[in-house]
Amino acid sequence: MLSNINTEKRRPKLSVVVIAYNNELYIEEALESLDEQTFDDFEVVVVNDFSTDRTGELIERFIEGKPKFKVIHLQENSGGCSTPRNTGIAHTTGEYIMFLDGDDWYPVDACEKMVAAIERTNSELVAGQVIRTNNYRIWYHKKIYSIERVNINVREFPKLLHDSLSVNKIYKRSFLDRHRLRFPEGIHYEDIVFSGKAYFLADSISIIPEPVYFWRVVENADVKSITHRRFEFENFKNRITAHRLFDQFLKDNGDILYQGHKNKKFLAHDLKLYTNDYLQFDDEYKSKFHELIYEYLHEVMDEYSFIKLSERERILYYLLYIGDKEAFQDYLFYINGMPTKVNRIYSKGNSYYFKSTISEKDHEKFLLFQNLDIKFTIDHLELTHEKLLFNFEVHIGSIDNKELSYYWALYNKDTKSTIQSVLVGTNQAVLSLENMTPGKYYLYLYVNHQGNTHKRIVKKTNISNLPNLKVADRKFSKFFYINKNNSFAVKVLSLKKLDQIKWSFKIKKISKKKKGFFETLFMKYAKSFSLKLPIRSNWVLFESHMGKQYSDSPKYIYEEMSKTHRNYKFIWSFEDPELVEVPGSAIKVKRKGLRHFYYMVRSKYWVDNQGMAKLAPKRKQQVYLQTWHGTPLKRMGYDQKQLPTEEELAKLQFQKNAWDYFISPNSYSTTIFRRAFRYGGKIIETGYPRNDLLITKPEEIIQKTRESFQIGKEKRIILFAPTFRDWDPDSFQKTLRDIQSLSKGIGEDSIVLLRLHYLLSDKISNQSLPRNVINASRYHDIQELYLIADILITDYSSVMFDYALLKRPILLYCYDLEEYLSRRGTYFNLIEKAPGPVCTKMDEVISYLNQPKRLSEYDQALEKFSLEFGSLEDGHAASKVIEQIFK
Repeated sequence: MLSNINTEKRRPKLSVVVIAYNNELYIEEALESLDEQTFDDFEVVVVNDFSTDRTGELIERFIEGKPKFKVIHLQENSGGCSTPRNTGIAHTTGEYIMFLDGDDWYPVDACEKMVAAIERTNSELVAGQVIRTNNYRIWYHKKIYSIERVNINVREFPKLLHDSLSVNKIYKRSFLDRHRLRFPEGIHYEDIVFSGKAYFLADSISIIPEPVYFWRVVENADVKSITHRRFEFENFKNRITAHRLFDQFLKDNGDILYQGHKNKKFLAHDLKLYTNDYLQFDDEYKSKFHELIYEYLHEVMDEYSFIKLSERERILYYLLYIGDKEAFQDYLFYINGMPTKVNRIYSKGNSYYFKSTISEKDHEKFLLFQNLDIKFTIDHLELTHEKLLFNFEVHIGSIDNKELSYYWALYNKDTKSTIQSVLVGTNQAVLSLENMTPGKYYLYLYVNHQGNTHKRIVKKTNISNLPNLKVADRKFSKFFYINKNNSFAVKVLSLKKLDQIKWSFKIKKISKKKKGFFETLFMKYAKSFSLKLPIRSNWVLFESHMGKQYSDSPKYIYEEMSKTHRNYKFIWSFEDPELVEVPGSAIKVKRKGLRHFYYMVRSKYWVDNQGMAKLAPKRKQQVYLQTWHGTPLKRMGYDQKQLPTEEELAKLQFQKNAWDYFISPNSYSTTIFRRAFRYGGKIIETGYPRNDLLITKPEEIIQKTRESFQIGKEKRIILFAPTFRDWDPDSFQKTLRDIQSLSKGIGEDSIVLLRLHYLLSDKISNQSLPRNVINASRYHDIQELYLIADILITDYSSVMFDYALLKRPILLYCYDLEEYLSRRGTYFNLIEKAPGPVCTKMDEVISYLNQPKRLSEYDQALEKFSLEFGSLEDGHAASKVIEQIFK
C-alpha cells in the first residue's frame, strides 16, 4: 500500500529513505528529525517492513498533511534492511539519496550540511560523523572523522573501510544507478557489502567532520536489533556471508591488493565483537563458531596477518587461525582473570609466550607477550614506628605457583634508598621503617620467575580497606600517602618546621646535582652567546653513530683531511671522549655538552653518518655532509612497509632538510636514498670513504687488528655479524644459542669474532662465551675486522656490501627470513642476488664452514654482487669527497 504520494513532477534535490520495523518507540522521533530539517528541498520515503506493532499506524498519522513524506507498507517482512532500502530507492526521485533507520535520528542541519558538501566537492558520496548514543562519542573519530578530507579515494585512504555504515552518507543517484549499486538481499550486515562496493566504485569521496547521524544504541532492549543478536549463530554466519561477498567483489573489481586493509577492519571490529562474547556462548555455538572462523580466516589471510596487531588480538586471532580451540579458550580465561585448564605461560630468556596445544608448528613469534598479567591485593595493613606489616595475595594465571617468588620494597625516588621486605609465612610481608629519612617511600611488588624480575607499583586500588594510619615519635611522623597517580606510599615527615626546610633544601641540591647544576644555570645563556659568535670556515665537526664510535666514513674523511688540510681544526664528539683514542690533533668533546654545542654552532662543516641536526640550530653558512652508514637492503624511511609515525617522519624531515651533501656508494643506492628520504639535495656518488681501507688493505692495520685480539696467522677467522632486529629486543638470546652451536661445530683452527649491533653490545658484554669465540662488539671500526676475517656470516646487514669488495666467502644466516620480509621488507630478492648461500638453520652454516669447496660454488655470485654494488670503490672515495666539499 502506498499513501501520500507527491504528485508534483518537480524533482527534489534530496531523497531520504527511512526503513522501519517494529519501531513504535522511536519512529516518530526519527520522522520529526526529518520534518525539522533546515534544508527544504527534499522528499522522504518511509518503508514499513510489515511491522507487527503500531509502527505503521504511527507513520501514517505522522505524515498526514505532509506532502514531502510518503510511506510504503510491505506486505510481508523481508527479514532485513536490504529489501526495504532498495524499495525506498526505487520510489525516490531525488538527485541525491540518504538513508535513516527508524530507531535513529538526524541532527537538525544534517541534510543541509550533506547536500552542501556533495555539491561543493562534486564527490560521488560524502560521509559525516556518527554519534553513538550509548556513550555519545563520534564513531571512528580519530581514525577517519577528525578532519575534512576532500575528493579522496579509498585506495589512498583505506582506513575509510573501518566505517561500513551506509546511513551517515549522501550519494549521487547517478552514481548508484550507473553501477547498479543496491543492497544485497537475503542477508544481514548488508552495509558491509554496500558501503564496501561504494568506496571502491567511487572515484571521489569526501568526509566532513560534522555530526550528521545519531545512532541509537539500546544494548539491553527486550527485542535485540540484528547487531545485538550475537548469541544466535545465524547472526555470525550472516556477518561472514557479507564479508565473503565483499571479498569476492574486491577480487572481481581488481582491488585484491586492499584485502589486507579490509581484513584489519574485520579483525578490529567484527570478529572482536564475537570473541568478547565467546565465553557466554553454548558448546554447540562454540563448535560451529570455530569451524566457520577457521574456514574464513584461511580464505583471506595468512598467519602474518596478525603479526602487527595488539598483543591480545594477535594471540586470540592466531589461535583461531590455527584451529587451537583449547588454547583459545584458555587465553580468554587468562585475560579475564579465570583459571586456565592447563598452565600455558612459559619463558625463554626475557620473553614470554602462550603455549599452543598444536605442537608441530613454530608459533612463538605469534604467541609472544610482553608483560605478565600480575594481579595482587593487600589487606590488614599495620603501621608502627618500627615496621609496616600487611597480608597479600598474588595471582598470575596459567603459571605454576612453585615457579614464583615475591618480595616487596619501599623506594624513595629522591634519595634512591630502598627498604626490602621479609616474608612471614607465605602471604605476609614485614618492612622495617627504622632509620628512615624524610620523603615518600613508594611500595613495589617484585615477582621473580625463572630469572626474570617483574616490578609493579602498588596502587590504592590494590589495597582492601586502606586505613588512615599515622604514627610519630619525637622526630618524625609516618603515615600512608596516595599521590595524584593513585600510587601508595609511606610518607615520612620531620615534625619540626626548621627540619622540614633543611630537608627540602637538601633534596633540591640532590635534584640539581642530578640534572647538572652548572648546566641548569648557565647552559641557556652560554648557548645564546655561542650563536652570536662568527662561524669558523676551517672548523670541521665529526661524529659517528651518535658519538658511540670512532669509525665509518667520518673517520676516513677525517684521517685523509688531517694529511691534506693541515690548516683546518677538527673536532670529534663522543658519548665518553675519555674512552676513545683519536689520532692527530682533533679536539674531543662530550656529545650534547656545552663544548659540543659551541663547536657545532661555530664549525662551518658537519660530518656524520646518522643524525645530529637536532642537537643545535644549523646556521645558513654551515655545510652538513651526511655520509650515511650503509648500502640499503631493508626498506627505509617512506619506503617502509608500515609507514613510520608522524613523529618519526617529522624527525626524518627535520634531519634531511639540514643535509647539504649526501654520499652514495652507487647509483642503486642513490635512487633509493632520494625516494626513501624524499631527498632532493646533492648526492655525491664516490663510493664510501670507509671502504678505501678494503681496497688498499694496509698491512699495518691488519697486523694491529690481529694483535688487539691476540689471534695468530694460523687461525681461520670467522666474523659473525648479525643485524639488529628492532621488533625483538631479546633476539640476542637466539644469537647466544647460535654461538654455542657455532663454537662446537667449527674446528680447532678457527676463531669466531662476534660483532653485534652497538645497541646490543652492552648485553653481550656480561655473557660468558666459549673459548673460541671473541666478543668484538665494542671494537669501534668494523672495517678493520673485515680485513682480518677469512669469512663473513651475516643476515640482512649492509656489512655484506662492504665485505664483498674483499671477494672472500659470505654466508647469509637468515633464520627468520619470512618474518623479516613481512616486517621490514627488502629492496631486492635476497635469495636471487645473494653473494653466498642463504641458510635458515645454523647446522647449514656449519656445514658450509666445514666444507669450503661448497662455498666456491658461489664465487660467480660473489663477483657479480661485488661488481653491481661496489664498482665505484677504488680506494680514493675520501679524497673525492674532500675535493668536492672542502674547496
